[in-house]
Amino acid sequence: MPVEKITLTASFKVDLTDVDEATISEIYRLFDEYREIVNELIEYAHLHKIINHIRLRHAKYHELRQKHPTLPSHYIVTACHHAASINLSFIKLKKLGIHKKNRKKIPTFRKRMILLDDHLFRLDTENWKASIALYNRRRITLKLLHGRHHDKFKGMKPGESCLVLKRDGNLYLDAAFTRTIMLPEISADAKIIAIDINENTITYGNNDFTEKLETNEGIIRTRYFLKYRKIQSKIRSKQLRRKLFEKYRGREQHRIREIYYKAAKKIINKAKETGATIIIMEDLKHLNRKNKGSKELNGRLRRWSYRKFQQILEYQAKLHGLNVKYINPAYTSIQCPACGNKLTPSKHRIRKCTKCGLEEDRDVIAVKNLVKRYHEEYMNTKTKPPPDKCGEPAFPPKASQ
Repeated sequence: MPVEKITLTASFKVDLTDVDEATISEIYRLFDEYREIVNELIEYAHLHKIINHIRLRHAKYHELRQKHPTLPSHYIVTACHHAASINLSFIKLKKLGIHKKNRKKIPTFRKRMILLDDHLFRLDTENWKASIALYNRRRITLKLLHGRHHDKFKGMKPGESCLVLKRDGNLYLDAAFTRTIMLPEISADAKIIAIDINENTITYGNNDFTEKLETNEGIIRTRYFLKYRKIQSKIRSKQLRRKLFEKYRGREQHRIREIYYKAAKKIINKAKETGATIIIMEDLKHLNRKNKGSKELNGRLRRWSYRKFQQILEYQAKLHGLNVKYINPAYTSIQCPACGNKLTPSKHRIRKCTKCGLEEDRDVIAVKNLVKRYHEEYMNTKTKPPPDKCGEPAFPPKASQ
């Protein structure tokens, strides 16, 4: 049976009521010093075109160690990881042409956040306490505020985490947990549920049934976008604008996340009801790489968080013992699933085949084409001969006489 690891992130609010003021000021000082180190590393990495954290660590570790002798050495190691990833993402955004034009030539790290590895951070999931390294080899134990939804992380293995200091002075710990899951074997006769994601609807099913969920995500996103633009044009105070942006952004994220979790729950329940063991989704990682048309359409695509829904559904499905596969969605909504002929528009979102007479909703057609394409790819991978040790086919063709 295939084995996979699932990574989940949990956020805990740190209880600082029993911590003395000297320790709290030391924690605040740690945030400022870490941000200073990361910005220095980003500047060096950008100047020397370094995107590998190992090269960056070899170049700057000893210099920073002498400059910050009381700081634990692994804060410099995690800062190298952090700076290299920021520089790499900046280069990628610059190549894609979607970075802000008014941004400086060198990226800067402004957040009050600290990455922690297993040397700087230890978590006791039984008592919900965290031990964090401070200056001069001193460690402090912090109490974590938790709820019933955190109980599912008790059987998981804690990994890397980060400390986040909010603007209101509250301290949070975001920890990553990993869990190993046994998934069922994939076979040719396994039942499948394919999912077609759109801006306002999610269609799922197979050749036997199809169902559609109305999410209205595009409408919700557009309303909040217009609200943000109105706040930006009407209110002059930057502080007030920032507060309003945070307020409505939190509401927007909460509404969309609730829609995603409800949709994922319905799809997984339907998979259990029908006995499906595989969930197929569209591979949409290249959707936002290029401009697709008008400025309005590009803005809607940027605001649409389809990948977030796929991530939620993927880890939820794996937790319930379902396999998840991604298929290339090219031309799935304009190709006839019965005869392969190109479809022509008939009505609103209805496509018709002039060859076999099929007339159906384009989302339903996309679902059926995804199922068909998965079976074709599965059979192709099964019929290919296994490669030998040199990478060539085990049964090479005979030489011509």
